[in-house]
Amino acid sequence: MKALSVEKSILEGNNEVNDLFNFVKSNTHALKAYDMEKEIFKRVMLIGLAAMKCYFAETGTGDVGADLVLEEGKVLNRESSLRGRDYFSIFGKIKVPRTKNDIASIS
Repeated sequence: MKALSVEKSILEGNNEVNDLFNFVKSNTHALKAYDMEKEIFKRVMLIGLAAMKCYFAETGTGDVGADLVLEEGKVLNRESSLRGRDYFSIFGKIKVPRTKNDIASIS
């Protein structure tokens, strides 16, 4: 799994905003207010989802280095690949890339 990209998330959000306003302008006379509002809401949720992806891209994968020594003498060794954690946002489900660690004992 690849890490999320801030730039890609911002581009996705900007595209969704542009699509939203183009949709409104193109369908002003074709839809009643209630139907327009439903469509706007769906599209605003996509903008929020892109913003949450940007947030997770900015916070990183949780990588703290090659290994982390815990107080009780255990070592968390970082693996080279990222794992996906599901985050259930009000905007939709996001697979958040996280650094994977395995526990090994210190001698």
